[in-house]
Amino acid sequence: MDMDMNMPSVFSASTEITILFTGWTTSTTTEYILTLTFLFLLAIFNRFLGALKFQLEKSWSQQTPSPQTLLLAPVNPRQNIQKAKLSPLPNYMRIHGDENEDEDTLPVSNNDNETPNSSIGYLKGDSARNKTSLKRLLPSWKASGTWSFGKDGTRALLECARALVGYFLMLSVMTFNIGVFITVLFGVLVGELLLGRFSQGTAWQEGTCHSG
Repeated sequence: MDMDMNMPSVFSASTEITILFTGWTTSTTTEYILTLTFLFLLAIFNRFLGALKFQLEKSWSQQTPSPQTLLLAPVNPRQNIQKAKLSPLPNYMRIHGDENEDEDTLPVSNNDNETPNSSIGYLKGDSARNKTSLKRLLPSWKASGTWSFGKDGTRALLECARALVGYFLMLSVMTFNIGVFITVLFGVLVGELLLGRFSQGTAWQEGTCHSG
């Protein structure tokens, strides 16, 4: 199959580049500088979207009421504490193993001819163990809060905007123009210096431009 591959494979320093479509072609040096300025601001704006999303998530988590913790009632020293006659420890401090010592143990049957009910019990025990192992392998998901159109809609729009800006910058860098490459990197650097303390994590990781 004969295909005309117009994508460059090496870096070039030309001021005539085409970004995304033929209508965006820098034919003069002024257009080239304006394009680089736009890409620089767009890289900073991409970091701003990441910081904005993190700040919104933080404010939403603070608004969610935390469950009240149960506190143990303090022991009144004047209260009469009951304890066993032959034990130096009070009743509430007794070990569970001591309680089982007074109980009669059930005899274990050594008969090989077991009833069907006993085999059913073994099957139920095996199924319970399998369910427990599956729960450990697949833990239940816990949402940060109830679903809300305002919060979840805003979160989805911000993530979509970050994906759009990130992939646009990635396709711009794929022109293999040295000026575009340095401009986008410098925009990421400046954006992180200005807005990195307002967000968490890195916006350019895991091979994508918008992940944060």
